[in-house]
Amino acid sequence: MSVVLWAALASAVTVSEVPDPRAGGGWVSDLAEVIDAGTEARIEERLEALHQELDVEVAVVTVGAVEGTPKAFTHALFNRWGIGDREANNGLLVVLVLGERRLEMETGYGLEPVLPDGWLGTMQAREMVPHFKEGDYAAGLEAGLVAVGARLHRSPEEARRGTEGAIGPDLAPVDPHAGADYSAAIGVSAAFGGGGGLGLFFLLRARRRRRERTCPTCGIEMPMLSEEADDAHLDAGQRLEETLNSVDWQVHQCTQCGHTRSFAVGQWFSGYTRCPECSYKTRETDTVTVLEATTVHGGIEDIIERCEHCGYHHTYTRHTPRKEAPSSSSSSGSSSWSSGGSRSSSSRSSFGGGRSGGGGAGSSW
Repeated sequence: MSVVLWAALASAVTVSEVPDPRAGGGWVSDLAEVIDAGTEARIEERLEALHQELDVEVAVVTVGAVEGTPKAFTHALFNRWGIGDREANNGLLVVLVLGERRLEMETGYGLEPVLPDGWLGTMQAREMVPHFKEGDYAAGLEAGLVAVGARLHRSPEEARRGTEGAIGPDLAPVDPHAGADYSAAIGVSAAFGGGGGLGLFFLLRARRRRRERTCPTCGIEMPMLSEEADDAHLDAGQRLEETLNSVDWQVHQCTQCGHTRSFAVGQWFSGYTRCPECSYKTRETDTVTVLEATTVHGGIEDIIERCEHCGYHHTYTRHTPRKEAPSSSSSSGSSSWSSGGSRSSSSRSSFGGGRSGGGGAGSSW
């Protein structure tokens, strides 16, 4: 082991100690120095292309050790930097913690439907972890980012607009069987600016729903069960999600053969997020301010996470940035937002102000 790598593994860093790569116009902060120059150049080029083409912000960080858990560190760093557009929340943070042999990939709110947790976990096991086991961290990171880029380009409009393009929980079912009709309709609707495009969206959406609710055996449409009757077809975690109003489960059953199919409709503003242990949307997060941020120093917050289903409990500390001093209205355009309110170019020296609720996936090796 090299002296540099040994030192990296021996020293735990805090989120405030990780250099912001955007200060230099880049996307990679390789503190552990495990990415060779050629690979880093290709990764930077790839991430810059994603930003230019899709307005997505992807940051990569490698460290030897971190304070707290890798997941808590990644979440705190994501929100400290504000990765992703402020309205679209379409950011992704990739953190490699060598000392714990752990990879974390955290998504902003707007990328969770495009890069779901399950897909990220499967992709990591297939594309990245085999390289990490061989000690080739650069190759593993590059392979994962290639896969992420391909996935984002399959749904470019959804990736670009993120939460900015959301049209309400009743029109955004959390359905793993949602296919090309939905994505195509969103794109057509945006292209036509509403109007006829929106009408086509509803037509395609209705067609897709009829197909999904047709019994594969009998070929007849399956009616939806009542709230009381569908409980018999849900497990304990799903029933709790309904009680907490974090997910509305809709169960359809064939009247002839009894075949059932369940659909989850996410409730966006329930206050609950997906638990990293049991995967149900039953995790509640409380924030306690320990030290208020001022224009002189940053603040400190204690984050308490609890799962109502499995009892998962996690507490960590998050450092918040200093408050900006009031600036004169005559100051020049040093902000990351242009005067017209549009998204700025990649030449800005900071991320776009996106947020994450803890979505994503991690792997160990």
